[in-house]
Amino acid sequence: MTVTSERATTARNAFQQTMVGLECVTDATGQRPDIFSQASVEAFEHTDWQRFGYRFTQVFEPSVLQEVAVLEGVPHDDLAWLRHRPTTAARRLGDLVDGHAELGFVEQVNLASVLINLARHDLAETVLTRAAARADGSRERFEVAWLEFMISNRREDGRTSGPAFAAMRQAITEGGVPPHRTLDACTQAVVWYLKRQEVPAEDFHWSVRVGNAIATRQAGLDPSGLSSWYRGLAMLPAAKGLPQQTRAYMEAARSAAEETVRQQASRAYELNLLKTYHESALKEHMYVTKDRDRAIEAGRALIDLDPAWSVSYGELAEGYRRFGSPREAAELYDTAARTGPPYVGHHLMMAASCWEQVGEPEAALADYLTLTELVPGNADVLSKGARCARRLSHPAAATLHAALERLTGRSDGR
Repeated sequence: MTVTSERATTARNAFQQTMVGLECVTDATGQRPDIFSQASVEAFEHTDWQRFGYRFTQVFEPSVLQEVAVLEGVPHDDLAWLRHRPTTAARRLGDLVDGHAELGFVEQVNLASVLINLARHDLAETVLTRAAARADGSRERFEVAWLEFMISNRREDGRTSGPAFAAMRQAITEGGVPPHRTLDACTQAVVWYLKRQEVPAEDFHWSVRVGNAIATRQAGLDPSGLSSWYRGLAMLPAAKGLPQQTRAYMEAARSAAEETVRQQASRAYELNLLKTYHESALKEHMYVTKDRDRAIEAGRALIDLDPAWSVSYGELAEGYRRFGSPREAAELYDTAARTGPPYVGHHLMMAASCWEQVGEPEAALADYLTLTELVPGNADVLSKGARCARRLSHPAAATLHAALERLTGRSDGR
């Protein structure tokens, strides 16, 4: 099935390069790679393998790597288990994995961290299991549990996040875990309790108390950790619909992020704190203040800061959609899809839905057809695409309907 529209042609962007080969380059237009990709490459290149504290900007779920494998034209298992090593950096990482049994404990923890950063969660667990058997002392047990929490959070929908956090809390209680790492753990507990109750309520309340105590002292504390803490803490009044208290915490998060950037202006990791502030501000104004203009302003600031990041366009699109502007949303979702991964499939599906909503089925069909190439066996895509094509008397209708019947053994309700 050939896609005849260029509406959502997907770029092989820096994110895809990074997830495949841990390298990213400036594209043909001279645009810098997105912040996540820059930060990931910098972290791998400059990490001190003998020290804890590998810096994450964002951790993705396994489906993101599956999408990259499709776009790259590489079998998923070859990508997930690092059998595909197309670059110098990928070969270096693969050599570390091959010899991970001979690495020291801290090196194993850092290697697992790199793999989690690149959504190789199963492979990371393999390395981490060997490290966990060697953990000796509260700090070592904390660092293992920290990574176990991340893997559970992204790979298993949090089913083992509670025990992982309990191990972190126990290590903190024993002593030997630095305040900035304790604050990191408290931030995760607050965020993921409020999002989907991945830790018990008692651990959540403990994290609020301990995190606040650390943040209040502040002396010598890395402002990057403070920014993340206050952004997470803002979710508390936000959940209660309290805009002034939410904004106060968000201002503290922004101030700490700006201070971090002033201290390390050239590092992508620090810029990511500002990016995540704008993402949170966009959601704040969508769901708490319900202020359309401020939400759009936050989304535009997000794009200005990281124009190569497809998700930035998708975030702003969601703002327009929520405030009743589906045409603007559709255009931005399509821009997100053209910008490339992550979430190409989601952006295309949302764009198609919005195009149908504004009465432009031709544009919607172009996105559905692109989706059939990306996820050829998806019943929802085939069904919606077939119905859209029939409304247009488009020749693709019969092909899509036949593909759906082969997949499901039933009609789509025509």
